[in-house]
Amino acid sequence: MSQFACTEFSALEKELKDDLLECYQEAQQEIENIINNIEDDGFSFDKLDTLFRSLHSMKGNCSVCFLDPLVAALHSLEEIVDGMRGGYIAYHYDLGDVINVVLEQVGCLLQDLYQYHGAERLVLEKLQSGLDAIYGCENDANRSSLARSLLEDIAVELSDAPIGAKTTSLLVKVNYSAVQQADIEQFRLFSTKLNRLLGYSEERSERILKLSQLINLECQTPEDPAQLSAAAYMHNMGMAVVLNCQDDEEAKRQAELNHPMVGAKLLDKHLGWDAAVAMVKTHKERFDGSGFPAGLVGPLIPQGAFLLAISVMFIDVVWGKSGSEYRKSSMRAIQQVNFESGKGFPPHLVESFNAAIRKVIVARSQ
Repeated sequence: MSQFACTEFSALEKELKDDLLECYQEAQQEIENIINNIEDDGFSFDKLDTLFRSLHSMKGNCSVCFLDPLVAALHSLEEIVDGMRGGYIAYHYDLGDVINVVLEQVGCLLQDLYQYHGAERLVLEKLQSGLDAIYGCENDANRSSLARSLLEDIAVELSDAPIGAKTTSLLVKVNYSAVQQADIEQFRLFSTKLNRLLGYSEERSERILKLSQLINLECQTPEDPAQLSAAAYMHNMGMAVVLNCQDDEEAKRQAELNHPMVGAKLLDKHLGWDAAVAMVKTHKERFDGSGFPAGLVGPLIPQGAFLLAISVMFIDVVWGKSGSEYRKSSMRAIQQVNFESGKGFPPHLVESFNAAIRKVIVARSQ
């Protein structure tokens, strides 16, 4: 792969370059904290304004130090954030992920320029083209999909990096066929609308999906990630029936008990999702046979159903119902999942969950 260099930056005094690196890392941490705070406590324009100012300072520092190729990428990112401030680009958690990942990758390029006087051009080109596509998108509803595409491109690039290179292990790439991609986009819209109607955070299904995919990576025999994604989006669809039973407690109770079957039937109307249908149908079953709707036990329950149930338990304990009242109770959630080992969940899948959570904790601490 071809490399680019910033000769004027390389010629600067070491003390000045050290200061730049330190300032960049401080600004990067501040921006990451702001994005985490937006997810934890909810969106506000004040937070976005602080994020923009930190990003603008970061870009200015790089400009002063002759890092023009990096400045171009940071400027493209800055335009997206400025669009959010202006209200013509809607903030979305996918865009928050893009901000964090792009800053991490620009930081890696900066480190390479500092240590080796050269950095990979292809990485920078991927960042630049992805950011330009996101900013130039005329339909705001499509920006989230473009953001995910950029994140997946970066994940692929990192997966091809040599051993020892810095990787973003929390990015899980899922390959969909063209038909599956169209269905997944529809499932995502369904879940967003239902979460809103049920009083959950709109991002609930996305958080469940991400965690279930991370746990899946730790399994000895992983599930098909595409099928697991569909199940994560559609697992709660049957709860829509509950909304029509608010004045009839018995009908409401029956609707809640039957909601896995209803959700599975809705998903089954789309061809090619048989494994996901089975996961949705059984995600309320328990390892010891005390679940519903069929009281299945042990190996009669698909592994994907357990991955989904574990993720739902963890996300709902940590984030609460609205998603805006983050209680920072991760250890309590971990404790609850582990308490269900051998009862609600198979012990080996609880171990897979623990391995995945360790990676999340490590990533958060870096």
